Amino acid sequence: MPKPPTNLNNYRGVLPYSSEIFGIYQPLLGWKSARIGARVEQAGQNRSAALLNNVGDRVAPVVEAKFTPAERKVEVTKLDAGTVNAGTALSGIVTAAVRGTLPPKAEYTPAIWSQVLSPDRLRATLDGPVKQRAVALYTELTTPSGPHIMDTGSAEKATRALLNRESQVTGLLAQLRDRELHDQLKHMFYDSLASPVDPLWSGLTGADPFETLDPTSQLDRVGLSPVGLAHLFRQYFSEFDTFLGQPVGHVWVAPGSTVELVEVHTRRFLQEEALERSSESTVRTERAVAVQDELSDAVKEDNRSGTKFGANVAANQHWGWGSADESASFSLENTQQRAREQIHTTKRDQSEKLTTEIKQNFKSTFRTVTETTDTSTKRYVLTNTGDDLVNYELRRKMRQVGVQVQDIGSYLCWQTYVDNPAEEIGLAKMVHVGAPPDLSKVVQPEMIVPPQPFSSDSDLTIPFLTSDGAAKDDTFEHGSETSLGLFDGTDHIVADFPQGPFRCPQPGFKLTAVSLDPQGADAKMSVRAIAESSAGSGEWTFTVHLDHVNFNDRESLPVKAKLGWTPVFDQKVIDAENAKRIALFTEKERDAAQQAFVGAARERIKLASRITKRKFEDLREEERIVVYRRLIQEMLTPKTLVPQPDKQTQHVVAELIDSIFDVDKMLYFVAPEWWRPRLHRAHQQLGSTQPVSDPNGARIEHHNGIPRESIGAWGEADTREDSYYITEESEPARLGSSLGWLLQLDGDDQRNAFLNAPWVKAVMPIRPGKEKAALNWLKHVEGTGTISEDDLYLGPEPEWRGKTVFEVLAILATRIAAKHREGITTKGFPDPLDDRSTVRATPVDRVYEHGFNPLPNGFRSNTTENFELFDQWVEILPTDQVVAVPVRYDPKTGRQI
Repeated sequence: MPKPPTNLNNYRGVLPYSSEIFGIYQPLLGWKSARIGARVEQAGQNRSAALLNNVGDRVAPVVEAKFTPAERKVEVTKLDAGTVNAGTALSGIVTAAVRGTLPPKAEYTPAIWSQVLSPDRLRATLDGPVKQRAVALYTELTTPSGPHIMDTGSAEKATRALLNRESQVTGLLAQLRDRELHDQLKHMFYDSLASPVDPLWSGLTGADPFETLDPTSQLDRVGLSPVGLAHLFRQYFSEFDTFLGQPVGHVWVAPGSTVELVEVHTRRFLQEEALERSSESTVRTERAVAVQDELSDAVKEDNRSGTKFGANVAANQHWGWGSADESASFSLENTQQRAREQIHTTKRDQSEKLTTEIKQNFKSTFRTVTETTDTSTKRYVLTNTGDDLVNYELRRKMRQVGVQVQDIGSYLCWQTYVDNPAEEIGLAKMVHVGAPPDLSKVVQPEMIVPPQPFSSDSDLTIPFLTSDGAAKDDTFEHGSETSLGLFDGTDHIVADFPQGPFRCPQPGFKLTAVSLDPQGADAKMSVRAIAESSAGSGEWTFTVHLDHVNFNDRESLPVKAKLGWTPVFDQKVIDAENAKRIALFTEKERDAAQQAFVGAARERIKLASRITKRKFEDLREEERIVVYRRLIQEMLTPKTLVPQPDKQTQHVVAELIDSIFDVDKMLYFVAPEWWRPRLHRAHQQLGSTQPVSDPNGARIEHHNGIPRESIGAWGEADTREDSYYITEESEPARLGSSLGWLLQLDGDDQRNAFLNAPWVKAVMPIRPGKEKAALNWLKHVEGTGTISEDDLYLGPEPEWRGKTVFEVLAILATRIAAKHREGITTKGFPDPLDDRSTVRATPVDRVYEHGFNPLPNGFRSNTTENFELFDQWVEILPTDQVVAVPVRYDPKTGRQI
């Protein structure tokens, strides 16, 4: 492999074949605008929630202390919980003592506050650690040899401040306890969100280069300015040379044979620039083999079962007064249909990827990402027409590329923030209909139905029986004659005729009623003494009593008896057995529904992981539009200083803004989620399946979750709130799955980061020449906070000493406007190929005219002119081209000849 070129003068005038623009964005310190101040203040209020309503000036300390400066002693005579009147920040000894006695968050219950914040405990803390610390502090501050020596007045003031603070905090905690504001207490001690607003400003104030500020009166005036500075740079890429690199393969060809080679390349080119000063050349070859095995099995089964049973009984036996006939029929139908389908598909994909990256990084919020994916296939044919074996080395063709970096301009930018930017972005909902529960194997329970009462017919014969010569044509009531003549005596007949025994044609019945039909005779009969012949015999008897009768000269009367049979059963036993059968059936259906849900959940997990991501450009454009909405609407709403009496004025203001700011070139930078963790906490949603019902039609409830016995994990997956589900067929989970992020199924990692970002920083470039107009606009719309027109600029630049903040911004705007005018002005530049001639071009585009012009030392750190080339280097890049080179080897040593 050849060495890198040492004399770059040989490549003078080589025109660049490509270029990339990148930049760095630098926010300016010194102007804490009213708009940004209001935003931070609002954020602090949101985080403090109800706590800020109970602190401030609402808890008055109850402290009495006697200081003895001569002896460097302090005696705390009175120290109680403060009264609700004032308050400050919640920190210090009492807070630490309370926090040290709290249980872990997983064991938290609201009942702990009555114990942790009991009056006795608070009193013990005040009388113990607080008083001891006050005495120790006063002694330490007044000891001459101590590290923090103070005068007695300052020491007394500091000690009283400690006692006042602890009294105030104790009073506030006691008030929250008595009012049972448990959510606020939990918010303070477990969520650590109870800090006041002022510390939020500490990150924005007091940093370099403002060490000369008076911290007692001017510290609150330091903050992020809504105006920032963007520096743009361009990288030029010039082709120097090509050469063959190291072998990537070896092929031998026998005499008279032909070898065919097919090379498939997938190249992904990713280029990203940031502020960090670095240069990287990366060649990456990847081989990926994917095997997809699909097995689908469909079983269809249709069971049909029918049973028909009937029994008909008719009594027609002949034995003096009765007859009986019997018949029975039985039918059973059973049909089963089953079909099974199985499909097995195997797919194997193999690909080889070659990735090349060129990076020139500057650590910056300006970021340029270029991503290109290209797939190519090449076919090589090697033929050996000679008589000897030929060896070929396949060597990769390499490129030498020269890279130079040029300053191409600076821009003033408007910097602002949009909180919770993703709340207006809709999320994808995957539609998936899970397979219904397989209930084919769950047989409907056969319920026990109590037998119904029925009746049977029997023919009876009632004979005429008398003991005193009664006439058959007389009328009798209950066995005594009622049709008496003038001289007749009362005759009698037999009025009670026992019947039976009778046996029910079906077991488990008892005789409960008998109805008698005299078949048209002059008679009225009743039934008495229905009873079983003997217990458990199943034979029943009864007595026919003649209430009224006239035999009309007949020896007997034929009577049709209808016997009423009632089933004998225990309804409670039947209900219990039916409930048991229904419960068993319900449990089987619930298991089937649970299995169906697990199957549907597994399928949804797999399908959700394989959803194709939307186009990168579309996702970024949506995010830009969301930021635009919030940003522009804030500028156009009546809440700002810009009046909006009607829609026509909105159009005017929109055009005015677009004339000052380059809205189309707006950039936004997503704040990492860790600044405000779990702003949108979310978990997988697995849906549900079709409901199932019991035999009574009631819906069977089942748990729409993965049962524990169906989960395999390692460690504490069940106890961690942000755990998630995967299957052996699902793709690797998206970024943020383990963090409880809100995720978009068809979004990429950048979209998911955007969804969970607490805020985004929007940077809108100011159009060249409109810098002063933009500053005037921002002073009125953004506000100047506590900065006045007379406040001096305190930066380190000697040339700006004694000037006000706004004067410095005006000077900066003037210089940037002048630099822009210079950048678009055509002038002459030395021709690298001929020192006696010049090339006319604008400073920004001159490299396209004169080509590569090497820097004397390779890097220029102290450029004095605008639009200078200040850095260069050489990159070695592989290509996707392979060259077959014939080689020979020594058969003894194995070395190449």
